[in-house]
Amino acid sequence: MKDNGGITLIEVIVVISIISIVLLIPTLKKDTLLDYKERKELMEFKNDINYARNKAIVESTKYFVDVRPYSNSYVIYKQEMTRKIVKRKTFENGIVIYRNNIEGDEIIFTYSGAPEKSGTIELKNRKEQKIKLTITPAVGKVNIYFD
Repeated sequence: MKDNGGITLIEVIVVISIISIVLLIPTLKKDTLLDYKERKELMEFKNDINYARNKAIVESTKYFVDVRPYSNSYVIYKQEMTRKIVKRKTFENGIVIYRNNIEGDEIIFTYSGAPEKSGTIELKNRKEQKIKLTITPAVGKVNIYFD
C-alpha cells in the first residue's frame, strides 16, 4: 500500500476556515456584548417606568420617576408622608441621557396610572445613535424609537 504524505485542498480549506472563525470570535463578542448591555439597560429603564406606573395603580399612591441628565441617572420615588426612594439607577454601559422635554425632569404617575406630565426622553448610545423614549399622555404607555 502506498502512503500519500500530502494534504488535499479540502483539508487546507477546512483548517483555514477553522482558524478564521477562531480569530473572528473575540472581535464579534466585544461589540455584541456591549450592544447587549446597552439594550438590557434601556429595557430596564423602560420596565422601571412601567413598574412605577403599575405600582401607582395598585397602591393608589403617586410614583415619581426623576430623570437626571446631569448625573446620567434616574430615581424612582413613592409618595408617602415624604418621598421614599424606591430605586436609584445610573447608566453605566454606554447609554447617555441626552435631553428631555418633560417639565421639571420628572414623570409623575397618578393613582389611575396616568402621567401628570408626558413627553420624550432622548438618549444616545456609545455609537451616538439617538433613542427616544416617549411617555404617552393619559395612559402612560412607554414606547422606544431608534433613529
